[in-house]
Amino acid sequence: MPTVADTMNRGHFRKRIVRLCHFSAVVLLATGALALLAHAGLRGPGKYCGVVVFDRWDTCFLLSGPYITYISDNVKNELRPYAGKAMQVDASDVFQPQNPGDALVRKYKVIGPAPLTDHPPSLDGLELIAQSDFGNSDAPAFRFEIHNTGNKPVEVFSAEIGPAILGKNANMVHGPSDGSSVAWITRVDLALLPSENSEWNRLGYSLYYADSREVLPKRFSLQPGQSAKTRIAFKLPSGQYQFIVGYGGGVHEGKSLASNAVSFDVNDGGVATPAKSEP
Repeated sequence: MPTVADTMNRGHFRKRIVRLCHFSAVVLLATGALALLAHAGLRGPGKYCGVVVFDRWDTCFLLSGPYITYISDNVKNELRPYAGKAMQVDASDVFQPQNPGDALVRKYKVIGPAPLTDHPPSLDGLELIAQSDFGNSDAPAFRFEIHNTGNKPVEVFSAEIGPAILGKNANMVHGPSDGSSVAWITRVDLALLPSENSEWNRLGYSLYYADSREVLPKRFSLQPGQSAKTRIAFKLPSGQYQFIVGYGGGVHEGKSLASNAVSFDVNDGGVATPAKSEP
């Protein structure tokens, strides 16, 4: 895939960066928020693919597995008819405040549906399903299911499954989003997820497999009609959030999948509840 730097080497899957965005870049550094550098990636003009998402706050972005590229509020409406679809755009004005890091597309042309890539993973017949599962602990936790609705086996790679948490964008200095929201947790995949509640910074943000018995294998096959399920939990400060999962597509290279988005709120005690009103 030309023009988009840091594309994946065929047959290999990249380590990710987990970025936790909070208020400003200055605050992030001062509080020791997580920034696990694994792979640099320059974002510049060129072709970008991803599922078109308009989130709870109407911020628009392209979701490609664990990767997000924002679409500026000034030009997002051209993509509104394609919400929920995997599309390809030709971006002529791209702003990336930090490398590695997410970018903001400020000018583009819609090319059409995202093309299939000529390397794994296959997306044939796969469906992603997310639902809240706060349970007795009231912690922000979610059931995630990947289901094969097709008529042939499909191999699944956990390194291509990227959960993301979206939250309010509180005027983050030099941030990639110019909308009302930004990804607080992104660039992480299920192959790297720990199976215990480990704190990654002094603020205590974390995500993890809620049950070590439900850790997804790094590579597995789903037969027709078969599903793989797991439970992902988070530790988050109070606020409004949205949970979504992406699969495949490389680094905005080609067609990818996205789950439904789940909106929820967290109170001062860390208790999560479904959002009072969905988008």
